[in-house]
Amino acid sequence: MVKYFLGQSVLRSSWDQVFAAFWQRYPNPYSKHVLTEDIVHREVTPDQKLLSRRLLTKTNRMPRWAERLFPANVAHSVYILEDSIVDPQNQTMTTFTWNINHARLMTWLESHEGASVV
Repeated sequence: MVKYFLGQSVLRSSWDQVFAAFWQRYPNPYSKHVLTEDIVHREVTPDQKLLSRRLLTKTNRMPRWAERLFPANVAHSVYILEDSIVDPQNQTMTTFTWNINHARLMTWLESHEGASVV
């Protein structure tokens, strides 16, 4: 079983498109699995980077085989913690995402960086 996963992406779009798309992901009618989105912390660092921490609640639909292993009262939603670092000077955005419900089973860390096409 995988306990740790790291995925990296370089998005070949303009900085404005990448930045706007990231912050406008939720809520939207195509992401009905996202139930809530709350900003827990946000600050601008002395070197002008924007640090944000968000808490997302998503539905937790288990695969059919897993429904037989877990009791029916297992939570049907999960909490996702997302940290992001936006660097407008270098036009990069890095995000780290943790599924804090399943932290004992698996740690999921995603990193996305957006880059402008020159």
